[in-house]
Amino acid sequence: MKSFDPMATALSAIENASTVPVTPNQVLTALRTGEGESSHLRALFGDVNFETLIRIGIRHDISNAEIGRAYMRAVRTAAARNTELDEWCAEILETSP
Repeated sequence: MKSFDPMATALSAIENASTVPVTPNQVLTALRTGEGESSHLRALFGDVNFETLIRIGIRHDISNAEIGRAYMRAVRTAAARNTELDEWCAEILETSP
């Protein structure tokens, strides 16, 4: 049985939405900082399932607060948008240091 690979899912979503090549390290940087190629940020935060983003974070020691701050930066700089992440960020960033 094949196991679910959240990174492969994220890479596939970005590759389907962008002509600019993407690497796993770029995905991790985007999740930590909200920085990177605009088309990558829009696909990562807009097309990849919320739970998949959290799984990537867990596997790579990226906190929920980091993901939330990265998403908010991607909203400002790349017009990324995800209503589920908007609601989650409102909760997680309100309670984190």
